[in-house]
Amino acid sequence: MGCSSFARRAMIPALRDCDGAELVAVASRSQDKADEVAGEFGCEGVAGYDALLSRDDVDAVYMPLPTGLHEQWCTEALRAGKHLLVEKSFAEGYASAERMLDVARENNLLVFENFQFQTHGQWAEIKRYMAGGELGDVHLVRSTFGFPPLPKDNFRWNKGLGGGALLDAGAYMAKVSQLLLGTGLEVLAASLQDDEETGVDKYGEAMFRNDAGQVAQVAFGFDYFYQCRVELLGTVGKLSTNRVFTAPPGFEPVLLVEKQGESEELTLPADNHFDNMWRWFASEVEAGNFAEHWDVLLDQARLLEEMRAKARA
Repeated sequence: MGCSSFARRAMIPALRDCDGAELVAVASRSQDKADEVAGEFGCEGVAGYDALLSRDDVDAVYMPLPTGLHEQWCTEALRAGKHLLVEKSFAEGYASAERMLDVARENNLLVFENFQFQTHGQWAEIKRYMAGGELGDVHLVRSTFGFPPLPKDNFRWNKGLGGGALLDAGAYMAKVSQLLLGTGLEVLAASLQDDEETGVDKYGEAMFRNDAGQVAQVAFGFDYFYQCRVELLGTVGKLSTNRVFTAPPGFEPVLLVEKQGESEELTLPADNHFDNMWRWFASEVEAGNFAEHWDVLLDQARLLEEMRAKARA
C-alpha cells in the first residue's frame, strides 16, 4: 500500500522473493504509478488503497505510508481482515496505537512494526554478549542513530504526516532499548530540539532504566554525520557495533570487543534482514499467536509518548 522509494528499493524485492508469501498487487493513488511499480515487480497495479483492501486474494498488507496516515489506513486494513507489516513509527501517539490495536484484537490479526534490523544475524550475537557474561554485568547500553539533514520537502519535516526525529530515528532508539533491556522501561529523561522552519523536532536524547537497574542512553536526529551504533558497557568489557540498524545485503558487520589492555574485532557473516523479515512475518501469521506483538507495539508507543512528554516538560 504505497510506492515509497524504500519499498521499491528494499521491501518489495524481498517480498517478491519470499518463499512464504506471494506478491499479488501494488497500490498507489494513481493508476500510472501503480502500473509502473507493478511492471517492475511482476504483479498487478491497483489504483486506490480501498481497491487493494477489497481484494479477496490479499491476506496481508505492507504499509510504507508516513506515520500521519497510519491510523486511517491501518484501521481500514484491519477492518478488511488484513494482517499488517507497517513502517515505523506505527502510531503518532499512545491513544492512536490503542485504537488501532483494539481493531487488531477484535479481528485477531498480526500487526508488526518493520524494524527489520532485529532479524539480522548480528543481533543474535549482540544479545549473546548482553547476557552471556563475556563483558561481565552489562549495566549501560548506549545507542546513536542519526544522519545529515534531509531536504525540507521530505515528509519527515511535515508535521501533518507525523514528521520529526522522534518518530523516525528516535523510534529506533526506543526499540533497541526495548530489545536489550526489556519492555516496561522507565523514561528517566528526554530532550527534543525543534526546527524553527518546520516546527518538528530535529534531534533529541533520552535515558531509560529497567527494573534491574540497567540503563540505556540514546541520541538521535536529522543533523548528525551518519551514526548507526550500539555499545554495551559491562563490568569487565565493552562491545561496539559499526552498522547495527542499516546493514545492507552483502555487508559484513564488525563487533569490537574491548577489555582491559586488549581488544578484538569480530567480523560477522553478511545477512539480508529484508528477506529475513518477510520470512519471519509469514511464519508468525501462520503461527497465529499475536498477543505478545500487540503488547510490544503498545509499549513502544508508550515509550515515544513519554519521551515527548518528558522533553516538553
